[in-house]
Amino acid sequence: MNHYSNIEQIFNQASKCLKVTGFAFKVMNRKAPINTSKNFSVGYINLKTKIIALDIYTPKRRQPKSINSILRIIAHEIAHYQKKPYKQYFKGRWITRSHYPGFYKQVNKNIKKLQKDKELGEYFKK
Repeated sequence: MNHYSNIEQIFNQASKCLKVTGFAFKVMNRKAPINTSKNFSVGYINLKTKIIALDIYTPKRRQPKSINSILRIIAHEIAHYQKKPYKQYFKGRWITRSHYPGFYKQVNKNIKKLQKDKELGEYFKK
């Protein structure tokens, strides 16, 4: 079984564990190594089309990422759906809050749920 199909099965199991349905899994297509001194995204979610895209390879050497790190990214991206971004008036202009304390509490709850799952919990053990 190759890395992509393994990650797809893990994504389906994680979304079932977190009780989120209707999302499609997509891999971010990157072919060249990335300069990690700059900001780069490891995943994103499109709330309108319900697509979650993940980078399943390490940025520099393009080796497969560990399942532990991919599960944490999935928990983060699903939390964007559970605690949606909101607009706020801040310092004289409107901004969108997508990462805020309540959001990170939801990410931690999602990680704990994944750790308690029988199949996915074994990936968090060292």
